[in-house]
Amino acid sequence: MQIQQLRYVVKAAEKKNFSAAAKELYISQPSLSQQILKLEQELEVPLFIRHSKSVTLTDAGEQFVLSAQRIINNIDQLTDLMHKYSCLQSGTFRVGMLWIASYLKLPQILTDFRQQYPDIAYELTIDGSKALLEMLQSHTINAAFLISNEKELQRNEELYYQKLMDDYYVAVVDRNHPLTKKSILKMEDFQEHTIIMPSKDSAFRLELELLFAKHYVTPRVVCETSQSDIGMQLAEDGLGIYFSSNSIAHALKTDNHVIIPLKEDLHRTIFYVTLKDLLDYPVTKRFTAFMKNYSFKTKSNK
Repeated sequence: MQIQQLRYVVKAAEKKNFSAAAKELYISQPSLSQQILKLEQELEVPLFIRHSKSVTLTDAGEQFVLSAQRIINNIDQLTDLMHKYSCLQSGTFRVGMLWIASYLKLPQILTDFRQQYPDIAYELTIDGSKALLEMLQSHTINAAFLISNEKELQRNEELYYQKLMDDYYVAVVDRNHPLTKKSILKMEDFQEHTIIMPSKDSAFRLELELLFAKHYVTPRVVCETSQSDIGMQLAEDGLGIYFSSNSIAHALKTDNHVIIPLKEDLHRTIFYVTLKDLLDYPVTKRFTAFMKNYSFKTKSNK
């Protein structure tokens, strides 16, 4: 039994004539008659009583048409719903965002995309890069904006990624700190000063520790945090030197602290990442194409 056969029977019952039904269905009358007869043979029961110039339904035919019409209506509704998904008139896009997304203006990307496709619903998950990548790989989210490096992403053949921007690190100190006399800081400059270190689960923490070790610097750690607003406030209150990305440092800039560039090239890269097997999913496909042409600008004060 095929859906097209159901449509043939319903139309023939409506027109009470095979020729008239075939004309509206844009097929030949012999083809229509053959398909209905084939269906009757499969069901082992006649659906129509054939007259010389018309047809009428049998008892079985009447019940068949009632059920067939419900099936056709459901299929038409389902087809229409799937069409809305394919045209982005329906559906949900699940996106992972970094804790620092607002400082990097990442939500603006979704705002701009939504202007083109206003019927799409969004579910945002806010977390760190490692957690977001795990959620992406478990298909909990469709795409993510995260911090990583290209070598790590290349090693995972399941991933599609696009580099968005590089952001470099700076030192943040209170306005009365002795290091404000310097225009640029070397790692050796931190030897006798109190440091606010990133938390141990931060990728930047290891990078910073390796640099301190390379330059024989033993940091005096007052606390550990990767919460930018807390770290900036502690530095502003004179409790230690905080290392922040340039974008966040300037987003949280006040008159009570000073931002000083580092001689070491410490930077992090923000990527848009999704799974290759999701690139055929309509909303992910459209959003990825949108990202390829997106003119993304972030503050730079270097």
